Amino acid sequence: MTVSNFWDHVMAIESDYAAFRKKLLSKFSLTAAECDILLFLANNPIRDTAAEIAKIRRIPKSQVSLSVASLSSRGLIKGRKIAGNRKSIHLSLTEEAEPIIDAGMEMQREFSRMLFDDFTEEEKAEFLRLHTKIADTAKQQRGKESWSTER
Repeated sequence: MTVSNFWDHVMAIESDYAAFRKKLLSKFSLTAAECDILLFLANNPIRDTAAEIAKIRRIPKSQVSLSVASLSSRGLIKGRKIAGNRKSIHLSLTEEAEPIIDAGMEMQREFSRMLFDDFTEEEKAEFLRLHTKIADTAKQQRGKESWSTER
């Protein structure tokens, strides 16, 4: 498999996921970024700042900022400062977000079921093992000089 093949697969799955979640976006009048932020906070409660969301989900900071403001004004998330850290605002979901989160998590489970429908339990375990190996290898290589694009 070439790097190009690998990215073609990743991009195709991302595109399929975007199309799959359109019903959720329409039902709750959300943008894609708003939906991603809500589900990110539900799935990653300890990574609760706008900066972490932007970095991990690869959403532009300006878009995260606009989406956080919109979600806050709708009462779906709230922010709080932690003593000793004046810069970061920690975000959390409100009770009003629960129906969206429930529907979003079900949408994610359904998408996963659809992707892995024809997989045996052994194939799922092997898929996870190989993806973990790729991630671990990339993590190990990051600090090495050969990893750098500067030559």
